[in-house]
Amino acid sequence: TLSIELGVKFIASTNGTIAGVRFYKSAANTGVHTASLWNSAGQLLATATFSGETGSGWQQVNFATPVAITAGATYTASYHTNTGHYSVNRSYFNSGFTSGFLSVPVSGGVYRYGASAFPSLTYQGSNYWVDPVFVPGS
Repeated sequence: TLSIELGVKFIASTNGTIAGVRFYKSAANTGVHTASLWNSAGQLLATATFSGETGSGWQQVNFATPVAITAGATYTASYHTNTGHYSVNRSYFNSGFTSGFLSVPVSGGVYRYGASAFPSLTYQGSNYWVDPVFVPGS
């Protein structure tokens, strides 16, 4: 029930853009949610507030301007909730995971309690069901 930033570290195998962020919402995860994209140094690259959310299920927000990313660099996509009640699967990232052009390293699920800030803590290979919306390109 605490304020928390939840995210996923990822690496793209090709250059492209991050159009936005999506997360899987439980019915108890109420209130305002804010998406963020960070570089590996913890610098905030983009942020957007979710609107028109459904009661539960996948929620998506797009950034006002897509963010160009570089193949091989590590980024973190995250969202912030003030009410907790987030979705999680433990041990999901106990090994690396690849889907299409994106890979998540071991322990790629990250979090940070408190106000919205760069999430860098890990716990038991957890997956918090946060995804970057990636558009491959040059």
